[in-house]
Amino acid sequence: MNIHTLKKFASYINSNSKLRLIKRIGDNLFYVNINGEIFYFDLSRGKSLIFITQESLISSKSYNAPFDKTMLKLSNSTIIKAIAEPNNRILKLYLQIQNSYKSQEILMQVEFTGKNTNLIILQDNIVQDALHHISNETSFREVKINKPLAELSPLKEFKDKDEGELFYALKNNFEKLQQNLLSAKKLKLKNKISQKISQINKNLSSLKNKDDLEKNAKKHALYGHKILEHLHNFSNFKGSYIVLDGLKITLPNNCNNLSLAAQIFFKTSKKENKKAQNLHIESENLLSKKEFYKNLLELIENTHNIGNLDIIDSNLSYKHKSKKETKTNESFFIEGFKISIGKNSKENIELLENAKADDLWMHIKNIPSSHLIIHSGKNKIPEIIIKKAAELLVSYYKGYSGRYEVDYTKRKFVKIVQGANVNYGKESTIVILKD
Repeated sequence: MNIHTLKKFASYINSNSKLRLIKRIGDNLFYVNINGEIFYFDLSRGKSLIFITQESLISSKSYNAPFDKTMLKLSNSTIIKAIAEPNNRILKLYLQIQNSYKSQEILMQVEFTGKNTNLIILQDNIVQDALHHISNETSFREVKINKPLAELSPLKEFKDKDEGELFYALKNNFEKLQQNLLSAKKLKLKNKISQKISQINKNLSSLKNKDDLEKNAKKHALYGHKILEHLHNFSNFKGSYIVLDGLKITLPNNCNNLSLAAQIFFKTSKKENKKAQNLHIESENLLSKKEFYKNLLELIENTHNIGNLDIIDSNLSYKHKSKKETKTNESFFIEGFKISIGKNSKENIELLENAKADDLWMHIKNIPSSHLIIHSGKNKIPEIIIKKAAELLVSYYKGYSGRYEVDYTKRKFVKIVQGANVNYGKESTIVILKD
């Protein structure tokens, strides 16, 4: 963080400002609302800075650690004083928190200091909480709750050049951050998807031929019947194979009991018949998944927002909680809300059937396309989540660039007519522009 820009920022918010909200939207990224203006504190070690952007940055997950709950208590506090230390990259915000019982003063110390980068909440120089808790075993400076905080040594010299007007510098910080991170993040996601497509191709290649499966099913059924026909003649049979009516039958491994062998052959035959009948379903599912990942690759290529890339990554990193869940649609996460999209008509039907009454249903107006569900239950969904989900739905649709209307309503107001065709009411509409 440029020290000249940090001093200008402190001067800009110096007094009588309102800290309306501060919260994490990334492991080290903070959304900060001061007097209705949105700033972002990136406290990644070695590359910390403050920036602004017109883009809506949002997290794929919700942060609810004790530190985040402490941060929320700072919301709607008054900034009594803001100081940028003269010989260090440290911003000190002195806050007055007013509640129904008392007023208290808190210091929020934001340190843009390389390996010591941190956000520390203090009262009377006693640590109340911190983004990074540090023991004296790993650092010369301990940062622990209920312990006093030692001062950082001032820097001897600065090579920082003045970056010019404050808001120009903060906007430029974001543009530089985007340039450095966007291409790296895209490459990482593309590699992930390429690996998944490669695995799907292997699975497709390994699918057995339907005729071969049916042929083997008949063979194993015949083995079972032959054994049962002659079972009474071999009460004390021992061996790894048997010849019946001129047919040599090799018994299953570690099985020298003819009765058990017959059961295994019948069971195997049943499995092979079922697999032959369902082979087209397995193939369709794999091809549908492959097409989905190809769509994601295109979506990544056209994305210019790191937050949106994180939402895409939430799908690639998502671990299903049960085998049943892996059979249904695709899921993304936006600030902890699970977003599910159907890849085809069958999955759209599953989405509709499995959604809860108060979940939010979404669909592009008057266009045959995917259905989307925001799994909210009775929780209120913030407008930004609805907007991001609608953008995701439109981005996933392989259609023209331009203006799209997306309707959304609670699932209980959506009636299935036939297949994935529905009638719905009490809807709202949001307009999304697709590049």
